Amino acid sequence: MADPIVHLGVHRPEFSAPVHARAEIVAILKATLGKPNTTLVGAAIGTGMAAQAASRGGADFILALNAGRLRSMGAPSIFSLLALRKSNDFVLDFAQSEILPFAKVPVFFGASAFDPRCSIEAELQRIADAGFGGIVNFPTSIFLDGRFRADIEGAGLGFQRELEMLRAAQRRNMATLAYVRTVAEAQQAAIAGVDIINLNLGWNVGGTVGSRTELSLRQAAEYAKVIFRQIRAISEGTFCVLEGGPIVSPDQMYEVSALSRADGYIGGSTIDRVPLEASMEQITSAFKSVGTLQKRIDELERQLEHVQREYSIVGRSPSIQQIKQRIEKLAASALPVLITGEAGTGKKLLARAIHEAARRPGSKLISSEDASGESLFGFAPSDGGRKVLGLLQYHPKATLLIENIESLCVDAQERLIEVIETGAYRRLGDNERGRFEGRLILTSTRPLFELGSSGLLIPSLESRLAPGHVFLPNLRDRLEDLPLLAEHFLQALRKDRRSRKLSVDHSAYRVLMTYGWPENIRELRSVLETAAIRCEGDWIKAEHLPPLGDANADAPHPHPGDERECILDALQRHRFRRGEAARYLGISRKTLYNKMRAYGLPLQPRERS
Repeated sequence: MADPIVHLGVHRPEFSAPVHARAEIVAILKATLGKPNTTLVGAAIGTGMAAQAASRGGADFILALNAGRLRSMGAPSIFSLLALRKSNDFVLDFAQSEILPFAKVPVFFGASAFDPRCSIEAELQRIADAGFGGIVNFPTSIFLDGRFRADIEGAGLGFQRELEMLRAAQRRNMATLAYVRTVAEAQQAAIAGVDIINLNLGWNVGGTVGSRTELSLRQAAEYAKVIFRQIRAISEGTFCVLEGGPIVSPDQMYEVSALSRADGYIGGSTIDRVPLEASMEQITSAFKSVGTLQKRIDELERQLEHVQREYSIVGRSPSIQQIKQRIEKLAASALPVLITGEAGTGKKLLARAIHEAARRPGSKLISSEDASGESLFGFAPSDGGRKVLGLLQYHPKATLLIENIESLCVDAQERLIEVIETGAYRRLGDNERGRFEGRLILTSTRPLFELGSSGLLIPSLESRLAPGHVFLPNLRDRLEDLPLLAEHFLQALRKDRRSRKLSVDHSAYRVLMTYGWPENIRELRSVLETAAIRCEGDWIKAEHLPPLGDANADAPHPHPGDERECILDALQRHRFRRGEAARYLGISRKTLYNKMRAYGLPLQPRERS
């Protein structure tokens, strides 16, 4: 006998039609997917609090499922398949009262097709009248196997009945989402014209009641790639999303999604149960031992200060960690260093970090924005006029930072090769020689391969600078560092305001994390400084941010054919080792991977038969 459901007296508004019609939902999701650095995220939940939190966090759609409600009661998701309650009544009770009144995104109703006593049309009418714009087949027979699954299908109550329900929902102008696990199920859902097909990789691992899986992330990605290829061959416009299995973190979701070319991800346990368990344990423990909590806060602040002190480079992304390792190696060598990266990425800061890490007694860092032969080597006029001393003679033991190396003329570049190889320089005009015992660091906003292929650097100088080349990635390619960078800039702003409370609200972070940052870190600092002035309280919210334009509006777009050939050439040069190819091209591994996928380039060399 089912347990009685206690009604909390929440007002339930009456709806005569779905809040979002099918075409509107599909258009909303397509528009979201068309934005840069964006993937679809669905939240499979069972409480109003979870729905509101997921919406504030940026969920694109919500799945109201009996599994979500059961998780909030302390049971694992797999209990959703048991005959504990009349599922559709159960979901309708909490979803209509707790989720629909507050949902600002499309809501899919988790509808059960198991009950032979229920007419599909009657159930859909009831769900549509309640105000739901979408239907999802949950609980679903795809989680059953063996003889039990065969008997269910034989009785006409299995996956085919679920597809019948989804087709009927489409006829009612409701959006549809299908759970599938096999190639055959995915193909049948695609033929049925389902709007979103969700490949479920099994019950989620993680937490205290999570399931086990033998599927690795790589295996999950390869399997999903096969499934999605089959779906798109049948219905190109169908959204392909992932859920479950070994994916328990955003990083793992990105890895599997990128390899499988998924359009998005649906989080159930990973959005409500796993983080709720962890956060409640932590906060309860914190209240229990407030002194320990303060120590933890102090420790986190010390860690942040350490990260900032460590070569003055803020960030913990893989690319920044690699750069920090490169700093140590370059500081211990006498190699000339070439730093490339877009304007505002922090090339001067990195040059200073290399200089300071070298710890050369008495050495100064001298910066030259005027990269010309005269300023570097000096000049002796032919008419016997006053000689001009160059930086190499003025500062023979300094670390010399030469910006915009591509502006040096061919003669100056040849003279620079001589300095690198022999330590001697020749003055322009009379070729008087001198010794330079310092360190050369050069910068450019152009990628290394472009400097060479366009003739801006002579080949001999390009080859001498390549071993000491460091590429600084764009901010948009390492957005995981943005919160730490924001905190770094806020520390200075707090000192100016004589306040330790200035912080970035989640609504502002949602805007910051979806912007393209054409001017990189420099622009982030300016945006936060402007927002701090507009903010009267302690929280920088979305409305305090200055208008952020289209990052791609004025960005140069190379010809696709030329760029494809450059990328393929770099991959072949480095035997398809993507890390080395990315460094050669002057782009991040993530950007390289995305471009390879966009141009249809193989992820590894094809074997010859």
